[in-house]
Amino acid sequence: MIPSPRLLVLALAGLGVAALPVALDPALWPLVAGLWAVLLGGMAVDALTLWSARPALEAEVPSAVGVGDAADVLVRLRLGTSLRLRATVRSEVDEPLRSLPDVEGRLRDGGEVIVPVAAPRRGGGVVRALWTRLDGPLGFLRRLDRHAVDGEVAVVPNAERVRELALAHFGAERYGGVHVVKRRGDGGELDSLEAYEPGMDLRKVDWKASARHQAPMVRRFRLEQNQRLVLCVDTGRLMGDPIATSDERSHRALGEADGLERLDHAIHASILLSQVALKAGDLVAMHAYADQPKAWVPLAGGIKQAARIRRALATLRAEPEETNHVLGVHALVQKLKRRALVVVFTELADSTTAELMVEHLGHLAKRHLVIFVALDDPVVQDAIAAAPTDAEALARVTVAGGLRADRERVLRRLRRMGIDVIHAAPGVAALQLLARYVHIKRRGLIG
Repeated sequence: MIPSPRLLVLALAGLGVAALPVALDPALWPLVAGLWAVLLGGMAVDALTLWSARPALEAEVPSAVGVGDAADVLVRLRLGTSLRLRATVRSEVDEPLRSLPDVEGRLRDGGEVIVPVAAPRRGGGVVRALWTRLDGPLGFLRRLDRHAVDGEVAVVPNAERVRELALAHFGAERYGGVHVVKRRGDGGELDSLEAYEPGMDLRKVDWKASARHQAPMVRRFRLEQNQRLVLCVDTGRLMGDPIATSDERSHRALGEADGLERLDHAIHASILLSQVALKAGDLVAMHAYADQPKAWVPLAGGIKQAARIRRALATLRAEPEETNHVLGVHALVQKLKRRALVVVFTELADSTTAELMVEHLGHLAKRHLVIFVALDDPVVQDAIAAAPTDAEALARVTVAGGLRADRERVLRRLRRMGIDVIHAAPGVAALQLLARYVHIKRRGLIG
């Protein structure tokens, strides 16, 4: 048991009052002694109550939580007294979990409280223990107890964020089944012939079929199936940088003051794109690399392939090493025998690394259709937009402007090579990627 701030304040005030009778009237000493007796009696009441409370906890720890969310630990407090006491609960966790501010409340025996634990990074975390602090009924003493929990929590890719992105792109009505397959009028695969009606595109008239039927016939098309899509994810050092979205920076969500890693944003976009492509009947593969190839999921289709890709993406970690684009892209080229749409999630580094990356992505673009996705950091954009007020702010604007100029120079080179470039803030980039994928399928550019 420890003294509370209230007890310390009253004790100091009592010492000051005790000095007054010496200067005024010694007959006041019995009154001072009575006040100290009342204080000691209150301490005895708190001590007896807290000793008899004997707090015990029953904790329900979730087995998994999406990265960037908070894991809600349900705590049920068992007390040896029927009194309602003020209780404070604090979590003790291991990385990648993070403790959040204490949860307070006035609880009786069997009272419940939810203790949130932040999960800003993917991995396997452990809720080691929960600390409780009980305040006595008079607030003079406090009791501290540590309750071992050792509950494991798997921090996995956030399915809710993927769902939000899908709803933002397709709408609530269409998310249940993304109808990208066999859409008549799009794509390059013949679906049927129909009689010509005024207003139809004359370029789609099939003149041979019209001659056979003795009437104008128009070709109808549908989106091709079994197209090949490869998700190429960089897991090097730069992909571990945190990026906060505009909502996170404005609301400062629990445990997300720094935002999710670039790799997490890339994984969420990859999961969403793979789900859409697999529902459209395409074949999807996944390739990950850092200083060397890290993971490979061969081309396949169907629901089971979606699960395989999700599991493989969930195991990816941002490595501390620099990315070897030469080895990573070369390994991917060796695995691809036919033309495919390759979506590359990476981040620009120094000029030397950027030169090697651009050169080998150019080789890849000669045989395949390549989409290059680079996430913009809102912090850099805000630094450029802010008006400098002092020398430090001016230096910050200058550095941020130089970084953006270098980035734009590399992106222009990629565009000149025929590579489709997407660079935007997280979330926006994922939606742009989906729109670009649907556009490519409609035009039949994958081949």
